[in-house]
Amino acid sequence: MARNTLAEIADQGAANIAATQNRKAELSVANKAIHKFGGEDAILEFIASGGTISALCKVLGVGNTTFDRWVEKGGEARMAAYARARTRAAQSLAEQTIDIADAATIQEVQLAKLRCDRRAWLASKLSEEFSDKQQPLVNIDLGSMALDALRKRSIVSVDSSE
Repeated sequence: MARNTLAEIADQGAANIAATQNRKAELSVANKAIHKFGGEDAILEFIASGGTISALCKVLGVGNTTFDRWVEKGGEARMAAYARARTRAAQSLAEQTIDIADAATIQEVQLAKLRCDRRAWLASKLSEEFSDKQQPLVNIDLGSMALDALRKRSIVSVDSSE
């Protein structure tokens, strides 16, 4: 068991306070940048239109972690709105694949396929609706089958006198 000196404990406390102040300052910068961008509704619309969080954070001048903290700091209402925006983003990306495929020329087919595939993949990550994962066709619960078999068993005694 390591024993910390009073100086080490004080240094750790000071480091924790400084980290908390840095996080608050980062959130303040994020709030100002979001307000300048047009507010929460503009942020959610950017995401819903298929914009990536990385691109948004670059425009805002904040880090991804700071943006995640901003979302969480808004409570359940902001997190729910963010989730809805991500679902709409998946729909937007899926629609973009149709536009890309329709606009492709013979010379651009490979590039168009790559762009469509990437957008479809991202849409599948943003919403289960666009996921390629197949649900099992048959779901067998062996645990309940074993319990049922144990419940229905009967005890047979072997009588040696017969």
